[in-house]
Amino acid sequence: GVRPDTVTYVSLQLAILGLVLFLLTLNQWLYALFVFLIGILDGIDGVVARASGRSTPMGALTDSIIDKVSEIILLLALVLSFPNQSVLGVGVPVWGMLCVSGWLLTSYSRSRAEALGVKDLDVGFGARSERLFTLIIFSLLFQVLWGLVVVTFMGVLTAAYRFYHYKRELTDSYHQI
Repeated sequence: GVRPDTVTYVSLQLAILGLVLFLLTLNQWLYALFVFLIGILDGIDGVVARASGRSTPMGALTDSIIDKVSEIILLLALVLSFPNQSVLGVGVPVWGMLCVSGWLLTSYSRSRAEALGVKDLDVGFGARSERLFTLIIFSLLFQVLWGLVVVTFMGVLTAAYRFYHYKRELTDSYHQI
């Protein structure tokens, strides 16, 4: 059968291919297709791992890192394709940096909270699947740069909310001791 790490690496290859094709064509529907495929493969690799009994800590680590690299590549495609454009008076490269920061902080805060024993981890409205779905919708509407702005706010606000929520949970658990 198909190995879970194969699915993970195919998603990375699709992200790279999507970057190249988007740079060459600026086709927003094509961009939406690659975002969709990468999102689907992200779910499939975990299912394959569990169904085949091949779920390992190394596989989970690899999957998480490849997911982040793929996200960065997806955002890099936008920054490299529209380096001189701006939205709301802010350059696309700045939106890209803010977006990557928000996305990585959203993910990191969850991982760190989990390591610290926080139980209620799934908080905020801008998890990875919601951000990718938003990019897909805006791309299909030929408004990918507005999609970048929206997912930037989703990432930053979700990271801030998670910090607030996790801090409250950790403080409450500390006071219960």
